Amino acid sequence: MKSIIITLIGDDRAGIVESISKTIVDFHGEWVESRMANLCGKFTGLLRANLPDEQCEAFTAALKKQAKDLSISIEQVDKEQALSSEPSYKLELLGQDRPGIVHRISAALAENGATVDDMETEVIEASMSGEQLFKATIVLRLEQGRDIDELSQVLEQLANELIVDIELG
Repeated sequence: MKSIIITLIGDDRAGIVESISKTIVDFHGEWVESRMANLCGKFTGLLRANLPDEQCEAFTAALKKQAKDLSISIEQVDKEQALSSEPSYKLELLGQDRPGIVHRISAALAENGATVDDMETEVIEASMSGEQLFKATIVLRLEQGRDIDELSQVLEQLANELIVDIELG
């Protein structure tokens, strides 16, 4: 079995997920994990599937033909790469929305040897004041030899500069 990553984007319509899942099943594959969203009327998807080695080329051609209204990219993944032994940490951020928050946080993470496994962000309205709040949930891993306490100190300083709440656990 080969593990593949499929990215998709296109105008949202009913049946996209069903048709992709059917194509995977038709080629004796397995839908392993995914993230799907509607962003401004565009269907966006990221998924990992396992397929028999001999089915990968035919599957790729069939998927691209069947979903020609979508922009599709397919990459094979080394299964050994997919399994990481480093512990993961969850970072939660909440504060007044302003330009550059994602850049400041991602720069601090990169400079301190953290990689992002999963990130969800949104702008929400504060219940009492009605101001716009930026909310992020990030799952990250540290490179070997990096210290979570050092990263925590850097993030605490950044939280003070940005006037946001950051919790790292």
